[in-house]
Amino acid sequence: MRDFDEDLRSDYKGRDIAAALTEARFMVDTILTPPHETPLELRKEIAQKTVRNFRDHINKGFLDYRKSVTEATSFAVTEWTGHGSILVDALDREFLDLLGGFGLYSYGIRHPKIVAAVKAQLDRSPQYSQEMLDPLRAQLAKVLALITPGKIQYGFFANSGTEAVEGAMKLAKLFTGKKGFIAMLKGFHGKTLGSLSLMGKKIFREPLLPLLEGVRHVPFGDAEAVERALAAAKAVGDGIAAVVAEPVQGEAGAVVPPEDYWPRLREICNHYGVLLIADEVQTGMGRTGRIFGLDHWNVAPDILCLGKALGGGVVPMSAFLSTARIWECMEPNPFIHTTTTGGNPLACASALAAITVLLEEDLAGQAKRKGEYVLKHLREFQDRYPGVLAEARGLGLLIGMEFPTDGIGYKVASGLFSRGVITAGTLTNAKTIRFEPALNIPQEILDEVLNRLEDVFKTIDLPRRKEAMHLYAGRVLFVDLSSGKIESRPTRKEWLNKYIGGWGLAARYFFDQVDPKVEPLSPENALVIMTGPLCGTLVPTSSRTCLVSKSPHTGTIFESNVGGAIGPEVKFAGYDGVVITGKADRPVYLRIEDDHVSLEDAAPVSGKGIFETEKWLKSEMGHGAKSLSIGPAGENMVPYACVGSEAYRQMGRAGAGAIFGSKNLKAIAVKGTGGVQVADMGVFWGKVTDYKESNLLTEANMWAKNEGTPVLMDITNEMGIHPTRNYSAGINPGRNKLDSEAINAVKIGDRACASCPLGCGNFTSINGVQVEGPEYETLCMGGSNCEMNDLEQVMRFNRLCDDLGLDTMSAGATIALAMEMSESGIRDYGLSFGKPKEYLTVIEEIAHLSTPRGKDLALGAAKLSEKLGQKDATAHSKDLEMPAYDPRGSYGMGLAYATSERGACHLRAFTIFSEDPFRLKPMARDVMDGQNTNAAKWSLCLCDFWGSVDLKIMAELLTAGLGRQVSEKDLLKAGERIWNLTRLFNLRAGFTAAHDTLSGKLTEKALKGGPHAGRVLSQKDLEEMKALYYHLRGWDEQGIPRQEKLKELGLDNL
Repeated sequence: MRDFDEDLRSDYKGRDIAAALTEARFMVDTILTPPHETPLELRKEIAQKTVRNFRDHINKGFLDYRKSVTEATSFAVTEWTGHGSILVDALDREFLDLLGGFGLYSYGIRHPKIVAAVKAQLDRSPQYSQEMLDPLRAQLAKVLALITPGKIQYGFFANSGTEAVEGAMKLAKLFTGKKGFIAMLKGFHGKTLGSLSLMGKKIFREPLLPLLEGVRHVPFGDAEAVERALAAAKAVGDGIAAVVAEPVQGEAGAVVPPEDYWPRLREICNHYGVLLIADEVQTGMGRTGRIFGLDHWNVAPDILCLGKALGGGVVPMSAFLSTARIWECMEPNPFIHTTTTGGNPLACASALAAITVLLEEDLAGQAKRKGEYVLKHLREFQDRYPGVLAEARGLGLLIGMEFPTDGIGYKVASGLFSRGVITAGTLTNAKTIRFEPALNIPQEILDEVLNRLEDVFKTIDLPRRKEAMHLYAGRVLFVDLSSGKIESRPTRKEWLNKYIGGWGLAARYFFDQVDPKVEPLSPENALVIMTGPLCGTLVPTSSRTCLVSKSPHTGTIFESNVGGAIGPEVKFAGYDGVVITGKADRPVYLRIEDDHVSLEDAAPVSGKGIFETEKWLKSEMGHGAKSLSIGPAGENMVPYACVGSEAYRQMGRAGAGAIFGSKNLKAIAVKGTGGVQVADMGVFWGKVTDYKESNLLTEANMWAKNEGTPVLMDITNEMGIHPTRNYSAGINPGRNKLDSEAINAVKIGDRACASCPLGCGNFTSINGVQVEGPEYETLCMGGSNCEMNDLEQVMRFNRLCDDLGLDTMSAGATIALAMEMSESGIRDYGLSFGKPKEYLTVIEEIAHLSTPRGKDLALGAAKLSEKLGQKDATAHSKDLEMPAYDPRGSYGMGLAYATSERGACHLRAFTIFSEDPFRLKPMARDVMDGQNTNAAKWSLCLCDFWGSVDLKIMAELLTAGLGRQVSEKDLLKAGERIWNLTRLFNLRAGFTAAHDTLSGKLTEKALKGGPHAGRVLSQKDLEEMKALYYHLRGWDEQGIPRQEKLKELGLDNL
């Protein structure tokens, strides 16, 4: 305790009555002069005097915190007048008011109806006599009883919010006979001693301890914590009078509780026999988009506190209100709680007029609509300005913007102030700025504020790549080709645990970005390209990159991925992924060099093949650049056009190249200089080297290095599931001309993707024709399925498709169909099985759409068969041509094809090595487990050729890299979540259980030759597997995920 010294003693000789009178007259005269008639020089003098008076007679500490002083260029900003949502200072400088006097100005500054009522009452009677009954107070109490929730009937009026809370606490103690309270951490209820006891912020409480006894604090939003506190109090005999909380925590930064929080509080308070006090001082009177905050949850409190806006922003006014049963305890002695000025006639007139305005102008409805509008834009800013805005939240027009640091928050607040916008921080969360404007703020002012806010965000410089996290770059690039706008936004951290990266994260961004009904080739469709968390590290096979979009070939959402080094390069440039929308007005390529991102002219390679395009990009950016690009097929929007990378690697299936073409996007070229952070390099590298030696470079995986996928030519032939002659047979007697032995005979070298020691890329050469591959699917679909048992011809087919940008699987299946149609006399396309004539020419025609034949075959096999009236003449699911594993000899593959999100895909679940290929019930479990596991694996962007990798290894690598625990269960649940997310998209796009099927070629026409000759996968058997599969997935009979499954996966809000 400080000792009293001479400076602190009262000095009775220090008074100056004459000076006091002069100063008082000066300000009275100023008040009586209309604001616009006061001379400018006098207003300047007032501004200077105000600063001195604050320093000498209020609290000079305020001068260090008020932007009106610290940010003023000359004269401090001194309040003079205002109207609506505009404040004017003494020098006639206008400011847009987004603070609203901390909630006072819900109706705007000087609302004419409220001001008129107060002026009229002032002429009638400014205060009451204290003895006569005053009609305004009685009428206001009745009006509040009519609009408040539940059985609230009585009220007491005071001047400030803290007085209302003090009165509520007093009432609760009187009624219950108990003295304890449960309040919320970070809560704010005022700063008088009783309400300060409830406050959940140390800085304001600690200097004044001890405060009221028996107050316990629990986390806001955690109803179970309240119940535990009540149970503990009961166990030790502590009496709790009430639980006190704000519906939405205002000073904590507009924190909205979980949906079940307030209903649970009501249940818990009822159970334990304690009162529930709702502090609506800040949330009441329409602020949150309902008349009272608790109206959002249909909960009625026992005691309700009001303040701030209750007085209409004209006269201070507050109240605490309760039910008749509770109020009875005040009736024996009505003077147990009184105030001289509370509920005075001016305040009551102001409050009654304010309620009239609230209801007549539907201010709560206005708050709801405008709040949603502001939050939408703030969340867009959050994505657009990485590292600046961490979160935007709130209800109605009680909105908080939280920043990563106090410093950034101050820069934003001062930047807004310098641009004529009044805002303020919050008392219990220094990193948060509140938006709390008038509920009737004009739309044009809101838009202007948002424009000025974005202007501020643009000026805030952050350390480069500050957003980087362990294994993640922390940024996603957003590119609007229509406007040319390019933005770097923070990676959505809340999605990383749920969707990991790669496929999952790309699908989540796509789901958030695109209407499922969108036309795939329209500017509104998006291309989402995403790396995985392990991409760019030394984890083997981790360099793959995923693309998600809506397919022009199938109409479904689809994922396609590619190896090579494009993924690590994107990561090294500082991005986890790229989201592309819109359509450029000319051919362009997206150039990414770390933070320097631009759209450049692609005219020099317009119409050129992928090989030439990649060479040109390297000449433009340097040899180290990596790229994704399209050929003529993509530019001409052939539905099964692919995207090429490093010449011979493709995002092949479902038409990603056509989407590039629809957007006039020729390529994406990337060059990065950064790296990837890991939590503990020693631990991480130990895991990598261990699994590389013990699990990857083993006999189980060496087939990929030594033989590659051509080894499957013999395996599938022996199994009788090798598509031959347009899917009519399951064996190809001439396959030995295309198998791994034939490939190895012409092999000239190999290459590996980044960070992969397997090196599965086989370079082959025959008669000057050089290609990487061919891979099994190309050998089978372009070879066996066309009965083209000529390796040189298949290699030429492979090279043409790679350069022109066509999926070899869809192209081969479509050509095989055209061969059958020609030979059967249905339509002569000049093509025959096994005949090289026109076999290669038609590839050029398809890519360039240069002939009627080329245009027909560009439709793809499913749509071509429909056009020819032969819908069962090809094998497909959802219009995507079937891969090279015939489901008539492997029922599990049939179920996998039918239930794949993108149509017939062999990668979603690979069941050909199942012990019994025709068992029905076990297949559903095998397919589902395979789909979930692979969804997780592709979200890490690991390669399928690390066949022995399992969820345990994946989880351990992630744990080591992230520095936090990730379990196998977490990964499997993420895979299931991803699968259900893509299912939701397809359902909304119009797909149903009826689309989860196979074409009649597979369900009605029997295989010829081989061990499964005469077999079909009947529709009956397929439906039986589907029914069990749907059941295991938690979907109903129509293939729609049940609500409980969505809730389990955290997808119920979608």
